[in-house]
Order: sequence, then structure tokens, then C-alpha cells
Amino acid sequence: MKPFKKLGGNAGIYLGANVLNAGVPFLLLPLLTRILSPADYGAIAMFAIVLSIMGAFTGLSVHGAISVRYFQMEKERLAEYVGACMAILAVSTALVFITVLLCAQPVTELSGLPLDWVLVAIVLSGLQFIANIRLVLYQVSGQANRYGAFQIGQTVLNATLSLILVLSVGLAWQGRLIGQATAVALFGVAAAYLLYKDGLLLRPHNLKLLAGDALRFGVPMIPHTLGALLIVAVDRIVITKVLGLATAGIYMVALQMGQVVGLLTDSFNKAYAPWLMKRLADKDNVPRRAIVRGTYVYFVVVVSVALAIGAAAPWFLPLLVGNSFAPAAQLIIYTTLGFAFSGCYYMVTNYIFFESKTALLAMVTAVVGLLNVPLTIELVKANGAAGAGMAFMLTQFASFAGTWWLAHRTHPMPWLRAIVGTA
Repeated sequence: MKPFKKLGGNAGIYLGANVLNAGVPFLLLPLLTRILSPADYGAIAMFAIVLSIMGAFTGLSVHGAISVRYFQMEKERLAEYVGACMAILAVSTALVFITVLLCAQPVTELSGLPLDWVLVAIVLSGLQFIANIRLVLYQVSGQANRYGAFQIGQTVLNATLSLILVLSVGLAWQGRLIGQATAVALFGVAAAYLLYKDGLLLRPHNLKLLAGDALRFGVPMIPHTLGALLIVAVDRIVITKVLGLATAGIYMVALQMGQVVGLLTDSFNKAYAPWLMKRLADKDNVPRRAIVRGTYVYFVVVVSVALAIGAAAPWFLPLLVGNSFAPAAQLIIYTTLGFAFSGCYYMVTNYIFFESKTALLAMVTAVVGLLNVPLTIELVKANGAAGAGMAFMLTQFASFAGTWWLAHRTHPMPWLRAIVGTA
């Protein structure tokens, strides 16, 4: 019972931190939706997409390897490994920056953002990568309190600066993005300092060996990351091009409400993933049926929560965001279910990470992501913004189902016997 109690305790801390972290933007929502236009919200949504896309290439997703190597390396060796990952970050960020400068016109046309904001997104993605390393190490070492403090601090600074710049200075969407950029930059620098101070950042003696290991883990994750972005980002790009920035802003509000479910699932997974890794590493004493049965309970709970929020949205959303964004209420059932299926995906993808089969995972995600492009285009043309929500929900389910199948192939668990068996 003690391992389960510790899991519940850490999950509670992560949930509390995530509630506070997500609560600030939700508190801002009624204010910003009454000050900013739907088109302003659309610009903010597109910046978030660009930031995510750049993040797939700056650092080449090697920070994920750190969470696995933490359990396999001594502290000094791990610190050199982190140093190798930082070297990869520096080179990859510079290459992305140069590439965007050379392809400025198509990038700005596709994103709908000025070039300077695209370049800002590249730099911020690199700084966020450093913050993610610090957060990953807090997570795998069980330091949930420090994880939460770091996360909340960044969010509070982001929100405070955004309010000042939007309400007092009148900078509209630019003020919101300046607040976000400043917070990410300061906490990225702080993360680098904390890594060095805690002895977790050293110059690697064998850069080629360590960087090669990190790249073997991270590079196969790039198609996975891009596939995931195709799943979660194509909807906003298509809406912007077909229906305009204003509709993209309304859709963004629906996504923010759907993220209530994402908040719950992400909080649990932050505690669950390290707990599961430790259990799986002890090959002779893994409570397999108990884990599987608990997973099924989790599936039922998150889907039920998603349905409840979606059903209630038409009554509470207009009061929360005002009439300009009220049409988002009809989309929330799709976004909450989409985030619920994403939470179910987290529960099964951990087995693939444990077996380091990231290349196979990337194939599944990339295929689903590519299928999402024509699906979103056709559904948006047929059903407007609701079509984007439908596509988001369906592709999240497809990603979950495909990953579940792959997880069973790479690390079999008693998914059927846990239901029909008695032990």
C-alpha cells in the first residue's frame, strides 16, 4: 500500500500545482475575452502553435532521454549527459533560426505572424527546453514541491506581466505575448542556473558518445512530436486559413476549457510515470493485474469527466467569457473528449518509453497526424469550427488506440486477463 499511497500523494501535489498553474489563465479568461477580440485570440493561438512547432526541432527532443537515464546513471555521469543535451540544444536552435530566416516569406504566410514574433518563438522554445530539463529532473527524483513551485512561479509572472501590458499599456495581443515571452525567458535562464547549482550540469568528457546516445533517443521522437503537432495544431491552422483568425480565437477558448481534463490527466501522469517505471524495472514483483485494473478505472473516470463538462458548457460558458466567445460552448464536448483520450494515451505510452521503442511510437503518431490533415480540412469545410473539434477528438482516440496496441506488442500486459481473471 505504501507505493500506492506515495503515488497518490505526489499526484495530489502535481494536481494542486497544475490547478494553480492553470487556474491563473482561467482567471484571466473572463477579463481577456472582454478586452481582446476573437482575432486577437487567434493571433495568440497561432503563436502557441509556432512555439510548439519550433520546440520539436530546438533540442531535437533529447530531454526525454534524461528521464530514462536518470535511473541508469550516477549523478556525475548524468550531469555530463545533461551537458551533452545542452550542446545539442545550442546547435539545433542556431540551425532552426538560420533556416527560418532563409524561408521567411512562406513561414510568415503560413503562420499569419510577423517574422520577428516567429524568431522570438525559436529563442523561447530553446529556453523552454532548458526549463523542461529542470522540470523533468524534479519529476523523476520525486521533488514534486519544487516542480510545482517552478511551474507556478513562471505562470504567475506570465499572467502578471500580461495583465499589466494588456490592461494598463493597451498592447492587445502583443502585450499577452510579451508577458509570456518574458516569463519563459527568465525561467529558462533560472533553470540553467539551478541545474548548474545542483551539480546537474557539467561539461561532458565524451561529448560524442553522450550526444550520440541522446540523439538516438530524441531524433526518432521528432516524427512523433511532429505527428502529435499535426494532431493538435492542424485544426487551428485550417480554421485560420478557411474561417479566419476570429473563429480560431473562439476555437481556442473551447480548447482552453477542454484543457480542464488535460490538467487532471497531466497531473496524474507526472506522478504515475516515474512510479510505473520503478515497478516495471522490478521485473519479478510487478503487480501487473492491479496496474491494468487501475488503468481501466482511470479510463472510465476521465471520459466521464469529459462528458460532464461538455454537457454543462452551454449553460456556464457564456457567463464566463461573454457573448463574443459564447459559440465556443458547442465545441467543448469535442475538445474535452479529445483531451480525455489524450490522457488515456499517456497511460499506455509509458510502456513504450520504458522499452525505448520511440521509433515505433513515432511511426504511429506520424501516421495518425498525417491522416488528421485531410480529416480536419474536410470536416471544417462541412461543419465549420465544430468539424475541427470532431477531427481533434477522433485523432486523439486513434492515437490512443494505436499506441495501446503498440504498447502491448512491446511490453505485454494482462489487458484481457485482468478483466476476466479472478487473481
